[in-house]
Amino acid sequence: MVHYFKQRLPILTGVALLFLLGVSFGSIAVKTLSPGQVSDLSAYLHQFYSSFPEGLRNTNRHAAALRGVVDNIVKVSCLIWVLGMTVIGVPLIAGIVFVRGFVLGFTVGFIISEMKLNGILVAAASLLPHNLLFVPALILVSTTSLSFAVVAVQTLVGTNRSNIINQFMATTLIVVVMSVLIALAALVETYVTPVLMNLSKMLIM
Repeated sequence: MVHYFKQRLPILTGVALLFLLGVSFGSIAVKTLSPGQVSDLSAYLHQFYSSFPEGLRNTNRHAAALRGVVDNIVKVSCLIWVLGMTVIGVPLIAGIVFVRGFVLGFTVGFIISEMKLNGILVAAASLLPHNLLFVPALILVSTTSLSFAVVAVQTLVGTNRSNIINQFMATTLIVVVMSVLIALAALVETYVTPVLMNLSKMLIM
């Protein structure tokens, strides 16, 4: 698998840069919010954090974990795989990567903007654990799907004589492996992240 991605380093680098661009734009977007928007989001943030983990105890953790696993696999790895297979879905793959980066950057930026130094601890506890698995999986799934689309186009125009079936199998296998990471990320978000958030709350208080 390492050799596979070494061969596709330009695409991998481009996808990673696109994600980082989304993160940057997301963090910058925090500064463009109107006072009313900041007030509404701040009230929601502080209400959620102050009531944590009482609200969590009222939810079915196992059902939430299963829902998170299914949603992440269907809405991320399966969707990106399908878009790569269609070839014309390449712009949408780029859009998904950018938007995911934007949302992450905006969320981290807003938390730190509102909670200052405490916000760094809160952001690390609430967003870092599952994203350590999710973000690399997202980037690798996007890279392999984009790579398949490129090879498919090159094969159609006759500039690449690679076996498209082998490319399809390799792409599908990698997407399946990355789906496992994405599922683990959902489980970490459900079972580990709340524990870390509770610890961060205790440290801040």
